[in-house]
Amino acid sequence: MKRIPKILAVDDTPENLRLLEAILGPRGYQLVTAESGTTGLAAVHREQPDLVLLDIVMPGIDGYEVCRRLRADSESPTRTPAPR
Repeated sequence: MKRIPKILAVDDTPENLRLLEAILGPRGYQLVTAESGTTGLAAVHREQPDLVLLDIVMPGIDGYEVCRRLRADSESPTRTPAPR
């Protein structure tokens, strides 16, 4: 059985999340959403997505800070591509 790629989209604008779901769902991706940086961080650990899409400008923890925290977290299931 083929594994369905999982994408986590973190955005504080619900319309953007619905748009991503409308685009990615029919193309065979499983979309998991979070509406803040805080819930996005929790979702990364809970869902272990293949890809994380971050909105940059969000109240509270912005996309840059989410990215910094994921990179600094040794328990994070995410992998940052390394240059070759």
